[in-house]
Amino acid sequence: MREKELSICIGIHHIATFWGITEGIYYLLAGRQRFLRSSMIFLLTVFQSWAGIKILADLRDGRSRLKESYTSLQKIKGGRGGTRGLLWGAALSSALFKVLLVRLLGRK
Repeated sequence: MREKELSICIGIHHIATFWGITEGIYYLLAGRQRFLRSSMIFLLTVFQSWAGIKILADLRDGRSRLKESYTSLQKIKGGRGGTRGLLWGAALSSALFKVLLVRLLGRK
């Protein structure tokens, strides 16, 4: 996988993390959900906030945990095509999870 593709996957993941945090805060402040949904949104927002803190710490240190994970995947998986597809699938599915789950819980 080229460095550019890896950077795009990492960017998608980071943007989805901060977008999920923003939506979680929005829905919590709107307060239109029942207790169970609000609790789930709160937990998701807390977990995403922790991930956001780790992302900011990595940017400060010049480190990339996702790049390290990709290197580990290459060692385990072996083939370039399988690792590439796995990385794209993981980036897109995590982005959908981070954004859509909060949005679905936030609706009435």
